[in-house]
Amino acid sequence: MNGRFASESGRSKTEWRPPSTVNCIIIAATVAFGGFGRLLVRIPYMVFGDFSSGFFISIALWWVYNSVLFYVAGQMCVAEGNKKCITKSIIFGFLATLIKAVIDTCIDLTVARQPNMLILVAVMEISMILYIIGLDYFLFVKVGKRTIQKEKKGITVLVSVFCSLLVLYAGTLFYYKEQVQYAVEKFGDMQEVQELGLDNAIYNLTTMLGRRSTTVGMIVYVGCFIIIWWILEKISVEE
Repeated sequence: MNGRFASESGRSKTEWRPPSTVNCIIIAATVAFGGFGRLLVRIPYMVFGDFSSGFFISIALWWVYNSVLFYVAGQMCVAEGNKKCITKSIIFGFLATLIKAVIDTCIDLTVARQPNMLILVAVMEISMILYIIGLDYFLFVKVGKRTIQKEKKGITVLVSVFCSLLVLYAGTLFYYKEQVQYAVEKFGDMQEVQELGLDNAIYNLTTMLGRRSTTVGMIVYVGCFIIIWWILEKISVEE
């Protein structure tokens, strides 16, 4: 995947880009995606039918990020012409964003129908990681024309960091879950809570805690996005 096409004497040949260059591009794009997402919408999440400003901001963030991934995977497409490669990247980015929006809409129609918003936040962010796993695999195998090796060497540290990030995320959610459980047990019988309704009280509390958890969530999914790309780079070879 670290190659690019360069024209020489009327012919194109494969010229490998240093891994650090590609990784720096991916890291920069991913950090920018996560940072802007956290600042502007907390979680870049798109639901058809909810055409608020957050929807269009999320569309723009995912579209740009997906396009960058495709552009890098295509090795800048110098042999095809830079403009042609950019056009293909933009089209792919838009189609990939539509797929992500469909996934988000399905989550909203199912998981969002219960009062605990911590569960919704967790499903949203975990779905982002699963989406990127599938997307990156497609980019490496179909776009980058690389083959996944049977022997997975040199990825022990990366896998350990990936698992550590997931443990951090699970621990954060468990901590907030315990806070909700404590609040329900201590205040659930209060007259004010009964008048408001227990489900409404849980919704309000978990919405507040869910917003707090998005900072850790952003760190986790940004780290996971980078590590997923890095792992695929290490375990794949040019066909």
